[in-house]
Amino acid sequence: MTADEFARLKLTDDEKIRLREINRERARQSAEQAVQLRAEEKPIVADLRAIGCNVTSVWSSVKTSDRYSDAIPVLLKHLLLSYSDRTRGAVARALAAPAAKDAWPVLVEQYCKAPHGIGLSAKSGLAAALAETVTDKVIGELIALAKDRSHGSSRLLLLKGLRKSKAAAAKKALEELASDPELSKEIASWKKKK
Repeated sequence: MTADEFARLKLTDDEKIRLREINRERARQSAEQAVQLRAEEKPIVADLRAIGCNVTSVWSSVKTSDRYSDAIPVLLKHLLLSYSDRTRGAVARALAAPAAKDAWPVLVEQYCKAPHGIGLSAKSGLAAALAETVTDKVIGELIALAKDRSHGSSRLLLLKGLRKSKAAAAKKALEELASDPELSKEIASWKKKK
């Protein structure tokens, strides 16, 4: 909320004081969480730096490194370790590149196990990784995952893999998924953009 928006609110003095306290507490919690996440990702960053990836955070673009193919086993190792949902999401997103296609079975297994989360969760990071690593050989698995409503809204991210595929099965699946309540709006938006 900007200072102008805050000033325009018709709040009592007590309400304004309480709102300021809430905003300060949220900022404190956010800063605290950022410190915890940086501390949690230190072993991952250290392992990546040890193989020549010059990163300062898991959120750094590991994929731009000359050593990206060397980073994939390191990222997979850490994906399987016990980190917070957000850190696992960052590791999964770092694996969202065609070069990680051999990791497909691990990514599918972890996606199916991941709890539902919002935003930068492991579930959504893994969905993004699956969309980037899918090949025609495994397109049927991606279709099955996209059709499985138990995966919730993370399925939206799987659509990218279906959309980029040239396989007839992917095109047919997109036609079927166009009537899925969670996916229909996204699929319909593609037609408007053409």
